[in-house]
Amino acid sequence: MRIKSKLLVIYIPILLIGMALTGYWAYLTAYDSVREREYQLLTQTLTLNVLEIIDERRELLIESGLENVPVFREAYQKEVFEELKSLQQATDRHFAISDRSTGTVIFSTSESKVVLKAEDAKKATIANRRVAFGESNVNDTDVLFACAVFAPWNWKVTVLQAAEPLQSSLFTIAWLTSLVTLFAVVIVSLLMGKVTQVFVVSPIEKIKSAASRIAIDHKKVSIDLQQNDELGSLARDVEAMSEEIEQYVAQAQQANRAKTDFLAVMSHEIRTPLNGIQGLATLLLDTPLSDKQHQYASDLKSSASILATVINDVLDLSKIESGMSEVDVTEFDLDAMLNDLITLLGTNASANSTRLIYSSKNMESVAVTSDITKLRQIIINLVSNAIKFTHKGTVSISAKLKQPSTEAMSDNRLVIAVKDTGIGIEPDRLEHIFDKFTQSDSSITRKYGGTGLGLAIAKQLAQILGGDIKVVSKVGEGSCFTVTADVQSRLKSDSSIESSSARKAQGASLPTDLKVLLAEDNAINAVVAQALLEQLHCHVEHVDNGLKAAARVEEGGIDVVFMDVHMPVMDGIEATKRIRKLEGELSKTPVIGLTAEAFKERHISFKQAGMDDIVTKPVTVEALQESLLKLALNKEVPDNS
Repeated sequence: MRIKSKLLVIYIPILLIGMALTGYWAYLTAYDSVREREYQLLTQTLTLNVLEIIDERRELLIESGLENVPVFREAYQKEVFEELKSLQQATDRHFAISDRSTGTVIFSTSESKVVLKAEDAKKATIANRRVAFGESNVNDTDVLFACAVFAPWNWKVTVLQAAEPLQSSLFTIAWLTSLVTLFAVVIVSLLMGKVTQVFVVSPIEKIKSAASRIAIDHKKVSIDLQQNDELGSLARDVEAMSEEIEQYVAQAQQANRAKTDFLAVMSHEIRTPLNGIQGLATLLLDTPLSDKQHQYASDLKSSASILATVINDVLDLSKIESGMSEVDVTEFDLDAMLNDLITLLGTNASANSTRLIYSSKNMESVAVTSDITKLRQIIINLVSNAIKFTHKGTVSISAKLKQPSTEAMSDNRLVIAVKDTGIGIEPDRLEHIFDKFTQSDSSITRKYGGTGLGLAIAKQLAQILGGDIKVVSKVGEGSCFTVTADVQSRLKSDSSIESSSARKAQGASLPTDLKVLLAEDNAINAVVAQALLEQLHCHVEHVDNGLKAAARVEEGGIDVVFMDVHMPVMDGIEATKRIRKLEGELSKTPVIGLTAEAFKERHISFKQAGMDDIVTKPVTVEALQESLLKLALNKEVPDNS
């Protein structure tokens, strides 16, 4: 039998009994509901009518500046009394106003004296006003009342209504209502609860438990449910679905691993020749060239840089979508970081005849805790985009913290706005501007280049930081991108938040005449890396595989090793492990990895294998110098100069 039929056969008799009992109960309790309704009307009359009238008159006094002039105050109070008289005629309720301090009756629509016994009155808040209401006896007449205080004039305001029509048979009604309600609740609850538990609740709980296990473990489940109805069929469907989910998850994980491996390989394969192109172009520019040759070499280096940016965008997006982008929280001076970025991007702006303007609020002498790398990337993407689409105009960058910072570290909200006076964005493209591979001008002949990934990456990075990016724009007038992010902030105890190691780095100088072993199998990349290292006054030896590198280190006399990761005969990871197994001080020889793999997770695995630092290709002289400076601090490489 289907579950619907079961419920109909069992519940209909129960519902008939319950409805009969409930109908009788409802008839007996209707009167009590009317009384409660009268209380509501009474309190609403007091709060929404009477007190509103008084409030309006007082507001008029305040607005006219006559609140403290007795004559005018009394005149406005008389207007209140006249209003209450009219209200008494319309509602058949009586109104009384007395002095809170003395109890003296100031005004009353009742001819007899009003003396309430309000000790047992109920209290409630109606329309943001504290009200007392209940029943009392006035001049041998039972009444319903509601009263409230109007503090500005020291008034106690009371509304009265005769209770005689509502009081007959109250005791009997209350008694019968209690018995019938108790009986109905017990009988109906027991019967319906038992039936629902057996045929509905228990099966649903089993299915729910199975669904929870599927959501957590993504594994096939078995549900102990033998019913031949809809719930039994649902349980079997859930079992079949769990088996399919297990297969799909395994396939998705395998595909994700394959995607990651593919990106790692492609990163290496693309970055390796790109490193050679950029490096050779850099070296070529340092040689005597004709103007035309210098222009060609400069264009070559610029084209390689653009290609590197495209590759980085694709890899960044892939890392985000794969869930591999982690938040690396550090404390830093956000204002100083933004000033440095403005200086860095100023060259691009000047080349485009664009002026950069920066302003900040609540950020002076403030240390911010967040992911500085992701924030920097977001701002670079937005500002570079603004410069690209703004010719002979202005790009304004403003940053502020929502709350002023204190000496204690506390949560805060960072808001950064990048506003330009550029070409703007068409309204029909505005809602898609953060989509991947989307630009404000997507036509084949579009004037501006790029992958269309910068804004998509910036938005996803902002969301990783607990914020978002919004945009408003008007064609021909410019655009404004607003970034938000959750951060922590505190007031700095001194003028700088640099760590001791950072302060050392500022004053550190690179040791001269370092004996560097370069392990690189790619001949072009080896030429580039060797030339860059020689610019840093290093003595460079070159080997083309990891086995030779480990053997050369064992011979001694090497200060630092630059080790390519992917090499024939023996790769850089295995070579590093061999170096770490050497005896004495040789095992501590600093090893810096050279890799075209851009994924942080891979860099971590390289360091776990024994590498001291990682330099990502395409290699620059700045990256090599920075890595050597770290070793100069951490490994205390002696200065041989």
